[in-house]
Amino acid sequence: MRRGFTLIEVIMSVIIVSIVVMGAMKLQDRNREMAIYIQQRGSSELDNSIFLTAKVYRYDKSEKDAYELVRDEFNIKDDNSKETLKKIIKKINITEDKNIPISIEEGSEPIFTFYTNEVLLKGKYPARYYNFR
Repeated sequence: MRRGFTLIEVIMSVIIVSIVVMGAMKLQDRNREMAIYIQQRGSSELDNSIFLTAKVYRYDKSEKDAYELVRDEFNIKDDNSKETLKKIIKKINITEDKNIPISIEEGSEPIFTFYTNEVLLKGKYPARYYNFR
């Protein structure tokens, strides 16, 4: 009559448990990395909103920091705020306006035409925004 497990059975069960634990740890690490990425990407979207003013059109094909864009509109006296804004740097590219005619039927006279262009902000997390007029 058998009273316990053999050494092979114990080793196999330890191996199986180790594989499951390692898989769970890897999954947890990937979830943590994804959460960090999402947090950084969200922060980058907030940074990008500083660059979405009418003033951005002056800086096509150049690299600017956020402080340079907002210093004329806001009187920022806090040095920490200035330094934080100076660290937010984006390369700005703006496409030419494209006209989009809107008509009732294809080929007929357009009822109105609106214009659109693209603002491309290149940095750690590039972004693309569209303006419609």
